[in-house]
Amino acid sequence: MDSKIKNVVFDLGGVLINLDFDNCLNVFRKAGFQDIEKQACQFKGKGFFSLFELGEISPEEFRSAIRKEASESLTDRKIDDMWNLMLLDIPREKLDLLLELREHYMVYLLSNTNRIHWEYACEQMFSYRGFRVNDFFEDTFLSFEMHKAKPEKNIYEQMMKEANILPEETFFIDDSEANCQAAMSLGIQSHHYHIGENLSSLFE
Repeated sequence: MDSKIKNVVFDLGGVLINLDFDNCLNVFRKAGFQDIEKQACQFKGKGFFSLFELGEISPEEFRSAIRKEASESLTDRKIDDMWNLMLLDIPREKLDLLLELREHYMVYLLSNTNRIHWEYACEQMFSYRGFRVNDFFEDTFLSFEMHKAKPEKNIYEQMMKEANILPEETFFIDDSEANCQAAMSLGIQSHHYHIGENLSSLFE
């Protein structure tokens, strides 16, 4: 780790949280939502999944968009449960690592996520040994709150401005090559994380 680094920025899904897209897509298909895969892959486009991630539509509007596509009648709770199947867990060693890193660095989260997934993660995944989500991060920067998403450069710029951090003192970890490239183009040191890699080894 470069000795100039003062700030470490983590992505959420795929880096901290283990994901299972298939599990989630399968239950939506079973409920009659046939082209869920096509729609969900349009995160970059203007489909409702993308709008939800950008905070342009509310959880209520997201659920009613799902209901229009599904052949079963689905309660709010059922939709949320199906949608949250995408999020598996955060391994304990990653939570321990975050707490440890906070003793040496300013630790931040920069995530393309939506309100339903974020509330679920806060409740289910960051409740650990009496800690809450705010104990793990100095601050969190979330696409649905900022109305911006990676890999657009303006989300990184806003994060650095709000956190009052410098790119050359910042280390960013993401599981998307495009997101890492965007950060590097702004002078942020980046690491493209691959599933199964030991995160702690980056800080040895």
